Parts: sequence; C-alpha cells; structure tokens
Amino acid sequence: MFSIILSLVLLVSNPSEKIKVKDPWMRVSAKGQSSALFMKIENNGEVADTLYKVEGNISQKIEIHETYQKDDMMGMREVGFVVINPKSTFELKPRHHHIMLIKLNQDLKKGDEHEFTLHFKKAGVIKIKAKVDEMKMPKSQHVH
Repeated sequence: MFSIILSLVLLVSNPSEKIKVKDPWMRVSAKGQSSALFMKIENNGEVADTLYKVEGNISQKIEIHETYQKDDMMGMREVGFVVINPKSTFELKPRHHHIMLIKLNQDLKKGDEHEFTLHFKKAGVIKIKAKVDEMKMPKSQHVH
C-alpha cells in the first residue's frame, strides 16, 4: 500500500512534467563558427525552476547568454542560468536570452536536427531535438 501511495505522490509531483520545452531551433551556420539555440520553456509548476546547463556534441562550447544594451551599443555576455517563473513561459530568442553554440563541429544546414540535454535545478534532465532554420527577422527590422 505504501509503495502505491509513494508512486502516486511521485507521479503527481514529478518536476520534469511541469517543465515543457517548445519550438527548439538553431540558426544556420558553418563549421568553426558560432550559432545559437532558441526555444520556449514553459513552467506549469507552482515554483520557479532554473536552467543552468545545456549539453550537446554540436559545438566545442555551449553557454547561456543574454543580449544587453549599453548606451548605443549592443553586446552579448554569458550568464550562469535563467530562471523560469511558475505559471509562465521564458523565451530564449534572437537578441535576448539564448544558448550560444561556440566553434561548431559541423555545418548547420536548414532542416538538420540535433539533440541537446537541458539541466534544470528542479526538473532535472530534459532531452530535446532542435531543427536548424534560417534566422527569423522581426517585421520591424525587415529591410528591402
């Protein structure tokens, strides 16, 4: 009886079920260059969770970055983690927070798919597959 109750508690409180990764994609790039991984991370839980590490064999280095603006200059810098608040979605997107893929081991061609492992403090390990796509430009930045 105890094992049934414990199983039900674990089933109901499984943290990885509370974190959902949606629409993961990477931008096209060439071997030796950098690219970025983007996605939406949905936290359906009652407490915040933290993405603190991303692993994959696509590049020599993988870092969580943010884009920032100082005066009239924009830059990127590594951050150790991103917090996904409860009942919210955190979007890793171009010109904001993103996952940098540094020194690619191969070309990233449109349509290719690669695996990554995301590490969360509460949800643990979540494996995803991300497709390679062209960089999507916001309509306000589209130039003819």
